This record gives sequence, C-alpha cells and structure tokens, in this order.
Amino acid sequence: MDFSWSTPQATSVVDGYRDWFDHVYQPPAGGSLSYRPLLVRVRPTGRPATLGKTLRWLKRKLDSAGQGADFLMDGVERAYLEHLLDHPPSEGDAPDLFLHVSRTPDGFAADYGKWLRPLRNGAARPPVPSTPAPAGGAPRPAPVVAVIDDAIGYLNARFTTKAAHQRNTRLAAVWLQSEDQITETNGQYAMSCGRVLSAQEIDAVLAKGSRLDESAEYSAMNKALYDRQISPVWHGITAGGGSELASTHGTIVTDIAAGADPQAEPDGLGDCPMLAVQLPPQAIEDTSGAKLQPYVVRALRWIIWQADRLQVEGQHRPLVVNISLGVLAGSKDGTSLIERQIAAEIYRRETRTGSPMRVVYAFGNDGLTRQVGSVDLEPEEPQSVTLRVQSEDYTPSFVELRPDDMGQLTLGIDSLLSQPLALGSIPAGHCVSLARGSAPAVARIYAIGPQDLDGGGQTAGYYLLAIAPTACFETGKPLAPSGPWRITLGTGAPAQTVRLEVQRDDRPLGFQALARQSYLDDSALWVWKPPQKTPYAPKADGPVTRIGTESGWVSAAMPEQVYTVGAALCDTGFAAPYSATGSPLSAREPRVSAVGDSSWTLRGVLASGTLSGSATVMSGTSVAAPQITRQLALLFASGADIGPWNPPAVNAEREKTALGALDWSFVPEYERDQLGPLAVSAEVGLRPRLDDGYRP
Repeated sequence: MDFSWSTPQATSVVDGYRDWFDHVYQPPAGGSLSYRPLLVRVRPTGRPATLGKTLRWLKRKLDSAGQGADFLMDGVERAYLEHLLDHPPSEGDAPDLFLHVSRTPDGFAADYGKWLRPLRNGAARPPVPSTPAPAGGAPRPAPVVAVIDDAIGYLNARFTTKAAHQRNTRLAAVWLQSEDQITETNGQYAMSCGRVLSAQEIDAVLAKGSRLDESAEYSAMNKALYDRQISPVWHGITAGGGSELASTHGTIVTDIAAGADPQAEPDGLGDCPMLAVQLPPQAIEDTSGAKLQPYVVRALRWIIWQADRLQVEGQHRPLVVNISLGVLAGSKDGTSLIERQIAAEIYRRETRTGSPMRVVYAFGNDGLTRQVGSVDLEPEEPQSVTLRVQSEDYTPSFVELRPDDMGQLTLGIDSLLSQPLALGSIPAGHCVSLARGSAPAVARIYAIGPQDLDGGGQTAGYYLLAIAPTACFETGKPLAPSGPWRITLGTGAPAQTVRLEVQRDDRPLGFQALARQSYLDDSALWVWKPPQKTPYAPKADGPVTRIGTESGWVSAAMPEQVYTVGAALCDTGFAAPYSATGSPLSAREPRVSAVGDSSWTLRGVLASGTLSGSATVMSGTSVAAPQITRQLALLFASGADIGPWNPPAVNAEREKTALGALDWSFVPEYERDQLGPLAVSAEVGLRPRLDDGYRP
C-alpha cells in the first residue's frame, strides 16, 4: 500500500481544525499567520492588586509592541481597552479582551498568566440578569437591529431614509472586517481587521445622488480591503469581496431583518437604527468554522459597544442581533466558544443596561445531507460506517467522533491506497497520521481530551478525523485518496453511543464551487421508504440519521434570550425537508420557525439584491431567522413589557404569545418537534412587502 498510519504521537493541539489547515495550506509561520485570536480575562496585579494596574500594563505592552511581539490587539478591541482605562471596571468585574497571540494558549499562560488568563472556550455565564423595571412615563427608545453576515450592500436604498433631497443611511455604523493583518507605524506594530464606516461616511457616499455608482463603490472598497489578502483555502487565489455580486447572503438577510422602502409608510422599523458586520471572505469561505467563531464573537462585542453609544436621553435601546451562519459538527452541549461567550455577553449587557437583548440563529439546513451518524456499540461487537470522500475536492474533510466514554472507544480506519489502521485506542492528547514514507501527512486523527472551562466543568473529549483535499492548484501540497473511508468503532464495557458528524464543507453564496461535500453512506439508505409524518424524526435503520443535524452553534443550554429558527414550507406548513432535525441530547427542536420556501415550485423568500432596486430569492433557515429578528424588533418598538426586570421565562412566554398572535402565524399540525412551537407564514406577512420592491 502507498500510505501507512503512524503510531500514536503526543501532541499539545487542542484545535485540530486550525492545526490541519496550517499543515495543508499555510507556509512556514510568519507575519499575521503566526498570530491567533485568544480571549483572555484581565487579572488584578500590583500592590495592592487592581484591575486598573493590569490594564495600564497591557496598554504599555501594546504601545511598545515591535516586530515579533508576543501579542498584539486589533483596533476595535483597542478602543474598548481605552474605554476601560477611562471608565475603570469595578474590582469584582474583570473584563475579557481579545488578543492576537503568537503561541499556544498554554504557552501564553505560562508567560503571562500573572496578568491574563486564557479563555479558549469563552467566559462562564454570569448570574441571570435582574434589573429594576423602568420608570413609567418615558417611552422606550426604538431597538437597534444588527446583522452579522457575509457581504452586505450597505449603500442599498432599503437601508436608508428619505430626506428632502437625498437618502440618509439608517446604519449607525458598519464594520467591514478583513482577515487580521499586521500593521506598522513608526516602529509600532498592531493588528488590523478591516475598516469601520460611520453613518457620516456612508451618507457622504449617498450624497452623490444620481452620480452614485454602487457597484464601483463596492469594488473600490473591496480592493482596498482584500486586494492583497490571499485565500487560505484556495491558496494562491486572491480572496475577493462578495458585495460586487448581484446577490449576496448578507444583503438578503439584512433586508429581511430590517430593510424598508424609504418612500413607504413607516412600519416601526424606520425608526430603528441598524448596525452590521461584514465578516472576512476568508472566514466565510472556510465553512468548517475553524476561523469563523472568533470573528463572530468579536463582531457581537463591537455591536454591543456601538449600541451603547445610541442611547436616548440616558436610556439604552433594546438590541436584536441576527446570525444566519453556522457549522454542522460541534459539541452542541453549550461548551463552545461561540455559545458560552455570546451567552455571557447577553447577560452582561442586560444586567448593565437594564434593556433586553436577543440573538437569533439559523437552526441549520443539513437535514438531508447525510452528514450525521449514530452508532450504538456493545462490547466486543465493532460496527462500521463509510465516509465518502469525493474526487476533485479542493478543501479538507473533517469528521468529529463524539463518544459517551472516550477512554473505552477503539477506532480503526480503512481507505483506498493505504494500509488499514488496526482497531485500537488512541490516548487523549495524542494523534496518528497517514503518510507515504516521510512525505507530509494526508490524514490525521486527533484525540482531543477534555478541557477545563471558566467557572468550572470540562468540555467532552472527542476524536477529529482530518483528511487533506483530493485536488489542489499547487504542486507539493498533501493530497488524500478519494473514495470510501471505512470507519470502524468498538468499545469496552459498558455499552456506549458514538455520534459521528461530518463537518460542512460546501460553498456559501458567492464563492467558487470548488469543494465537494464528504458524506456518510450505508446500505440502509439505498432502500426507498415512503415518508412518515411523525411528531419526531424516527431513528434510522442504519447509522446515518437526520437526528442531530442542527447547527453546531446551538444547544439545549442556550439562554432564553437566544432564538434558534427552523424553516417551514409556506403552502403546507410542514418543515422544509432540508431544515435540520435536533436531538434530545442537544437542541431537540428550533425554538420557532419561519418560511424558508413558499413551496417546492416557488422556492425561497424574496428580498433585495445587492444593488438598490434589484430583487432576488434565497431559501433556507438563513432567511427564516431574520423574519423572527424583524418581528422581535417590531415587538420591542411597540413598548411591550419585556426586559430583564422580568424573569427570562416570563419574557419568553410574552414573546411567544406576541409572535403567535400575528395574523400570519400558525401552529403546525405535523412535525411539531421538528418545527418548533411557532411557524411564521410569509403568505400575508413578509412576502407581499418585499414583492413590492423598492420604488425609486
């Protein structure tokens, strides 16, 4: 055989995705590639120890950072640090900050643990918010609606108001993120992450009126932000900005969440300020999520800080944030960075401001992609499942294996052109690699052990199978054999269940379709069976299942302030077949649902294209989620008695009641657990508004 597996080797890797991307794509460490974002908590130091002394020490370190500095900070987080220096936090309220560090979290802690403690899985959730009810009389200010997404047409007329002779933007600010890049000014080094556009800067562009060429403006901005940045996935190809395309995921989502015709009668959204973060193309195109989580968390923190600046007479505005992004594989138990940190940020803001905050997620579109398996193992009775790795796949493939008991699991792999990996155990903190002689590895299995969490507890240990692309634009890169990869699993006593999740690897809207999704296969899938209408998706005859196909960023541990949204078919009220099905062990169902398609013959939800006056359609939970975002914003704009002065369960029930009382809502009769308790129909609601388009 051409390839053979190594013996287990000790490793300090805790993020197999990033390690494998470095192995497959990145050149030797240098420049920005040698730095990684790391969330840290500030520790009090000095005599007596205070947070202020640590913050001043940190600023001095950053001010003197030169080439090869141990850590840097981007401009947005640096602005927050300056705010903390001007408004010192209480000694019992240690802040979190994102740094860009040049070493592993453990190595960083060894050198700087006296001042800063790494939070690789985010902060522990603070106490449940409890604030005094607002004084009667003064009306609550209109909420802020925010979107974190891909390319956003921030000049689009649906994000503006009509003044006497020109349009003015409703966007209070837009952060156009780029991949982190080192900058140098007079010998001082820092990290840059794109550009923030203020409302005044956007209005200056809109003031061109009939001379405004939106396409040219986006093209110039994208060239300035991304022209010299290289795609880590398509190494050697410059990553571009999707906002030059006729339709973009971010513009569609933003329009559904808060778009409005500037010449129409206001429906309440016209008074709502907007915020938006356009994520870097390099992070969006990597659908494994390896790079995406820190950018999303940093985006949410920036949105919160910007919303604080939009107070009205000392009152903080409610805040609703839409995140129509996600990945498939993950812990799904509340221990990931994005789950923990976003929950912490929500609780902190509600406690600090006394104003409600909601985050709305897409539940996922992988109900039919054959990417999830579940194997019930008995001692001495190994079972196998086949992973199909496709030819001409220019991106890595990943499979997470999450057992009940990592210490008792045995694992074997058999693929074309390679000697089999004999069924056996791989100790936590070790890895095995598949290679041809001394050539670079084409596959690796990481045994990731449990990690301590802030506030107590640990993450669950798991295995990550990482496979190199089967095709590449450059010579000398590792290439894995395509075809069937047979994964065999066994267990010692007692019996246990192993969950298999193939990480999503398709291309988002606007990116080159050069990836081919790996998937699980089994003979039970080859037998046609009539569809069943059951309250919950039944267990499959074989290992491949729809159960547990929800986004890896959602779990049953999410707070009441977070909405997960599934997709329904408008004409029947049934769940869209692609809409993910949850698991009793994680998030059993989306919290609510909205329309992802009008019907099988009338696909998608109509929304604005990138340019003013254009229109497009898009399907999925990505367009279902912003419909809920829109209605929550209108609910808060109405002055409803909802906020952190009420128990979270009371707020949740009032919001559910308000959504369910809409003329265009209904409770599904079938597949209730798959859809969630509310399905929102666009038949009399959103769709006719968007069908009218923008009347210039």
